[in-house]
Amino acid sequence: MAVVAQVLARLRREPLEDCALAGCVEQLCRDHTHHWRDRLLTPVITVRLMLLQVVFGNTAINHLRQLCGVDFAASSYCEARARLPLLIWQELVQWVARQAAGVERSCIGCRVLIADCSSFSMSDTPQLRNHFGRVKGRGAKEGVSYPVAKLVGLMDAATGMFTQMLAAPLYTHDLRHTLAVHAMLQKGDILLGDRAYCSFGHLALLHLRGVFGGFRLHQRRKDQSSGAQCWKRGPKAPAWLTLSQWLALPQTLDVRIVLYNVIERGFRTQRVMIATTLLDAAAWPDAKIADLYGQRWHIETCFDHLKTTMKLNVLKCQTVDGVMKELAAYLLVYNLVRLAMLHAAKRQGQSVWRISFIDALRWLSVRLIGLGGVGEFIVNPSRPGRSEPRAIRRRLKEYDLMTKPREAYKTTENTGENA
Repeated sequence: MAVVAQVLARLRREPLEDCALAGCVEQLCRDHTHHWRDRLLTPVITVRLMLLQVVFGNTAINHLRQLCGVDFAASSYCEARARLPLLIWQELVQWVARQAAGVERSCIGCRVLIADCSSFSMSDTPQLRNHFGRVKGRGAKEGVSYPVAKLVGLMDAATGMFTQMLAAPLYTHDLRHTLAVHAMLQKGDILLGDRAYCSFGHLALLHLRGVFGGFRLHQRRKDQSSGAQCWKRGPKAPAWLTLSQWLALPQTLDVRIVLYNVIERGFRTQRVMIATTLLDAAAWPDAKIADLYGQRWHIETCFDHLKTTMKLNVLKCQTVDGVMKELAAYLLVYNLVRLAMLHAAKRQGQSVWRISFIDALRWLSVRLIGLGGVGEFIVNPSRPGRSEPRAIRRRLKEYDLMTKPREAYKTTENTGENA
């Protein structure tokens, strides 16, 4: 028992000294009247174990037993995760994001947020297939393809933290989930996004909230000229808005179109047109708008950190509620890593975008198992204009793609052997 007590005390130790995560978990449980017995897997220990599981690449539960040094049944751990409400996980993510306030803010005096979408796959269960759907195309049938979800993220451009992330059915338009993202916006914010977010309805909704928008001009917009334009509300509401919401929007909206050329190597796009409601050309000249929109690429890098480095591309839970909690645990770990990077950038006198994400993730992993780690993070060199080919050098093994359920292959092989 003494050994177990020592392990539990180590799990309760805060990885970031100024981030009282354990106290926040207990306070949120009390606020949401979540009661628990005095058992091994309390809410705080359950959260710590799930964070530990994520930082080690969403490792198996049997590996987690060895990492923490406590013998528990896999079923007990799964039940403890199921008992913890999803709302507590979501509020933990936002609480960590708020800890970055004052560490680093936008240099332009207002908050800049970036919205974008990605995707991830998960276990092939009937519940997940019915909720999220499967990819259409070759091999998209039961027993072959996997359910895939659309990932809708809202990121703070100054800190690199995600303030909101939703998992939605795959074949839904990005703007269908925009109202949920708008709840996190404040008056005076600037929202950046790609072509999918560029529409009259979206810009008008932002305008009503006092939020400025900057989006790549949609390819279907007929007027492709730069300068001031007056967009008119169409007669028909888009699919992601109700008729009453559509009619509540203003009939016209002033929009400014900014055109600039990209001459750097490694960029597919050479001519970029931005539709923005930042109309003051003196305060926001074209060059400043171009630099502002250039920050949008940060969210692509952060999605890559989540999906490739942290292995969010495939989740393991087999229920919708479990997938949502697993996603929230990933975001909690990600925001903790970004918070550590912010502190390191301030301490080392570097930009947070130069601090190595993988080095900070490894530091967090050893902190969670009770080791000290190296507080000075690796600083990536500045390599402007770097261009690498999008090609794989190492050859993959030449296996055929699965086009029918595995049992069908086994039946065919057995039939051939009997013949």
